[in-house]
Parts: sequence; C-alpha cells; structure tokens
Amino acid sequence: MPYPPNKGDKIRAFHHLRGIATRHEIDLFTLADDKTDLQYQTVLSEYCRSVTVSAIRPNVARVRALPALMRGIPLTIPYFYSAELCAAVRQAILKRSYDRIFVYCSAMAQYVEGTDGIPLVTDLVDVDSNKWTQYSAHARFPMASVYRREGRYLQEYERRVCEMSDAIVVTTHREAVLAQHICEAANVHVIANGVDTAYFKRSEERKRTATQSIVFTGDMSYFPNEHAVTYFATTVLPLIRSRVPASRFVIVGRSPSRTVRRLEKLGGVEVTGFVPDVRRYLSEATVAVAPFSIAAGIQNKILEAMSCGLPVVGTSRVTQGLSPKVAEMVRTADTNEAFASAVTWLLQNAEAAGETGAQGRLRVAADYDWGRSQHSLLQLLDTPAMKAASQSSTVVA
Repeated sequence: MPYPPNKGDKIRAFHHLRGIATRHEIDLFTLADDKTDLQYQTVLSEYCRSVTVSAIRPNVARVRALPALMRGIPLTIPYFYSAELCAAVRQAILKRSYDRIFVYCSAMAQYVEGTDGIPLVTDLVDVDSNKWTQYSAHARFPMASVYRREGRYLQEYERRVCEMSDAIVVTTHREAVLAQHICEAANVHVIANGVDTAYFKRSEERKRTATQSIVFTGDMSYFPNEHAVTYFATTVLPLIRSRVPASRFVIVGRSPSRTVRRLEKLGGVEVTGFVPDVRRYLSEATVAVAPFSIAAGIQNKILEAMSCGLPVVGTSRVTQGLSPKVAEMVRTADTNEAFASAVTWLLQNAEAAGETGAQGRLRVAADYDWGRSQHSLLQLLDTPAMKAASQSSTVVA
C-alpha cells in the first residue's frame, strides 16, 4: 500500500498518487503485506475514487512462490499475485472506461497483461532485476544462486513489461540506462524522487543538544540496509570509537532482523526498532551514514538526512543516483579507514559539520522537489502520444 509513506517504495508511490489525484480520478488496486496498513484505506480514499486492497501474508507468499523455481519464471511474480485482486482489476476494466493505466513496479504489471487499447505507463522505480543481481554478489550459497536466478528471470519479465508499456519511468539516469539495455525500444523517462523539506528540517532545540551520534535510518528488514549497518557496526565503528570513545551508532527503523538486533551487543550501538518520527534522531545526530555496497536509484534516507541539515558520509555507490550538486556534498569513502576517518573528522569538527549540513540542505531543496516530480509525471500522462479518444481522465494505479 502506498501509505503510510514510511519507506522508499511507499514514499515515491504515495507522492505520485497524490500528484495524479490533482488532475485525474483514480481507482487504486494494491496489495498490503502488513495488516496494520489496512487502517489507512480511508486516508487513500481522500485521493482515490475507489480503493481495492488485497492482503498477502509474506510467509505464505514465499511458500506459494517456490514452485516457480521449476517453471522458469521469477519468484517475484507468484509472490505478489492475488487472485482476488486480479479479478477486481479485470472486472473494473470491463465495466469502466479508463484513459490510462499506471503500474507501480514490475511485479504489478501481471495484473494488466492483455489490456490492449489503454495507454500503459509503468514505473520500474529502481529496476528490481538489477537489485537481485547485486544481492547475489553479497550472499552465500544457496541464496546467492537463488538471487542470481531471480535477477536473470526478472530481467526477462521486465523486458516484456517494457514492450507492452507505452512509457517506462525510472528514478535516475543510471536506471534509465539499465531499462534501455533490457529493451532498446522502451520509451524511458527519468522522474526523480523528492523530499519534503518543510517536514524534514532540524529542530533548533535538538540541534543545541546534539550528541556525538552517527545515525542510519531505514526499513531494517530490507537486505541492503541490514548488510550496510552490519558492515559499519562491525568494521568501521570500532575504528571511530578508538578515536572518539563517546561516539555511538544509532540504527533507526522498523522490523530489525535478528542480525541487526545482535549488533547492540557491540559497544556504542543502539537499535531503536520502529519509531513514529525519525526527525528526532536526525536532529540529535552529528552525521548520517550510508555505508552501502548494494544500492540502486535514489536513497531517500540521504535526501531526508541532508534536508535535516546533517552531513552525510556514504560509499561512492550511493551517490551515483544523485544530482551532481547534491552528490558532491556527500563525503564518499570506499574503504574502512577512509570511512572511519571521514566520520571521525565530522564528529571532531562540529562547526564544520554544521556548515556542511546547512549547505547540503540548500542543495537538496533546490534539486529534489516532489511538486516538480509530480508535474513531470502529469506531463508524461498527458502527452499527445498517450491521449485516448475520451476527454475524461481516470487512472488505474
């Protein structure tokens, strides 16, 4: 479900939904993998003419996906399949006259296959096949083989999605190159994420009481996040604490895995689990880190930290999706020692860290705006090549 907007894919989906709703009527068809999200259907109804939600249970979905290993199809497709949702989509298309179909992520394209005659726009976001291939390089057997297989078969499915879509949307130019490689004929458009700078701003009260803390925010059930914080806590943090003993690493985010929880046994590590408002932790920190070896698209956590006036240290991989002016504000480090030195310098030079953070906020505000992103999407939906005969504007998302 594209609400609440509390992690990367849901943040982008919600802001695009909200933007489309300013000009079009929307019938929303979506899945919910967390039963607590079901309470937000009324919120989504403020933006949509109708909201249809089918719940999936992750453990059941994993088991249901296993036969795909023997069928030569990506596990993603049966995992995200709901017969109930499929029937609802098909019935709606038969009964109503739609001018556009907007699909968010390749896994949802299965619900609209064969719906010829209605212009179709698909947001591949980060190009999921590439992420699975990246996972395979950081996993052990047998999961490395499973991830590699998923990347290969999902790329074949994404090719089909590109072929049946009138336009493909991605978050960055890197992803645009990937999409074009998958399907040369694809009509690819880059529509970047944004950040709500009015919401993500540093509390002056907390700024005065900031501690020597290093913060990481994100959904901690997500493999790249788990991998990143484990690497930092076990390898880089000890080097930092040998120079700044009072420093601590605060891992903020929902659903921390056992691996992440165990990191609290290390000196100077705090794992919060779910928090209602990450701004408190961003306001209290001196520096944010993005120690990723697996990354794609735009990291919202970087935009949010910079919007809150925090300097950011990350690997060069995380800057590849950022605009040049924002990317140059991120201190990049790709070795343990370089990463530790960059973070240590910021912890020991609070005034310079504050100046870097302030400059970073200005650049993020200039380059990443949800209003501009929404406008670009609306322009794409309204291009002459996409126009249907009807003058009404109803979108299936």
